[in-house]
Amino acid sequence: MTDATVPEGHKSLHGALYGEGGAEVHSSRKAGYQLIPGEDDGDVLIPVDAYLGHRNDASLLGVYALYDASETLQYVGFSRNMCLAIKGHRSRVGKRLAAHVRAKVVQRTSLQSKAALSAEAQRWIEEADVLPPGNGENRNEWEGTGLDVSLMSEEAREAHLEHKLKFRLAMGESIDEEPATDDDAVRRLKLLKAVEGDDWSAVIDRQTEEVAASHSADLADAATPQSQSSEGGSAHGAAQPPPPIASPFTQAAVHRQVGNQEPQPQIPLNAETVDHALNEVRPFLIADGGNVEVVSVSGGVVSLEFQGACGTCPSSSATMSMGIERCLRATFGTQILQIVQVNAQDTGATEVRVDDHLNMLRGAIQSYGGSVVVKSVSEGVCKLLYNGPPAIAVGVRAAVRDQFPDLQEVLLLDSETGAPLKL
Repeated sequence: MTDATVPEGHKSLHGALYGEGGAEVHSSRKAGYQLIPGEDDGDVLIPVDAYLGHRNDASLLGVYALYDASETLQYVGFSRNMCLAIKGHRSRVGKRLAAHVRAKVVQRTSLQSKAALSAEAQRWIEEADVLPPGNGENRNEWEGTGLDVSLMSEEAREAHLEHKLKFRLAMGESIDEEPATDDDAVRRLKLLKAVEGDDWSAVIDRQTEEVAASHSADLADAATPQSQSSEGGSAHGAAQPPPPIASPFTQAAVHRQVGNQEPQPQIPLNAETVDHALNEVRPFLIADGGNVEVVSVSGGVVSLEFQGACGTCPSSSATMSMGIERCLRATFGTQILQIVQVNAQDTGATEVRVDDHLNMLRGAIQSYGGSVVVKSVSEGVCKLLYNGPPAIAVGVRAAVRDQFPDLQEVLLLDSETGAPLKL
């Protein structure tokens, strides 16, 4: 784990624990690689063997694209350790499908967040004008369940174990523990996946579920499918699952039809006009058993809910960026600041939701003698009563902003005087 890959909402907490550049200072990993002009800026396609050979297991953060032996695009991804990620892909799909690579090392700190890297990878896919197989129907085969530690060099493995230890200490986890139960083992697997694969969704989901567990136990029991308790169904084996649903906008012919209308006089941005503009893409969604509904339009932020097949489609990000976003930006231009996908059950920030989200930070805040309480959430403004180090306050504010894009402002107030804090 490096400073560049700490989740956005935890950066200030990480800084308080390690200091600026702390993860790199505490790491035993040697930094001596010199960037190769042309090869490390994403402009050149080179054989994977040559790419890995010249870099000698250097830990390079950036975006990469893999091509097969005939130089056809197969997968686009991003990683804090591209060499190890590329080795992992080759071990899963073979050298023929991962024969060439185009990679861009990201050096600017402001572009090293997961959101920025994901956006850059998505831009590469859009430039290709078609969804690569490894990002679509063959995604599970290409991505697997995480990085394979066995592919690391001995030095890299030692650094990896040291990073894991630092992470556990930063999260307040005790090192001297009793043998792990099944639940503990599952938790640690998810934690390991977050560290290795840069995917924090499982960790955050688990923390949120723990907060709501006392309220949802009965609902979970009532919702257990009958088929899970049927001995006959499991004894004879389940039917093969249907092929994964793919976004219609990954087809170049469909993608080019969206957002190509002649320039129109500026149309006011509101829920009604957005809903009308979406009629351009709805026929493609409905044909695949899905649809899209406008949840809210406020301050340039458009919140949408995918319905039907679109709600469970693994390539919903392609539907959003290559179809819906392309359509809306062609219609409303710079009036739109952000387009976000939301769930019907969770359409925005409330005092309860913000408080639940802050529970994942309270342990670290309290260890520094601080506290945070939700005062109010109203009309796009969230007010928090805070006491503690200013550096951690910045992380708290970022965590709330990232989780609730419908909030226009997050204000931290002194818990004693109620005066706004200067951050």
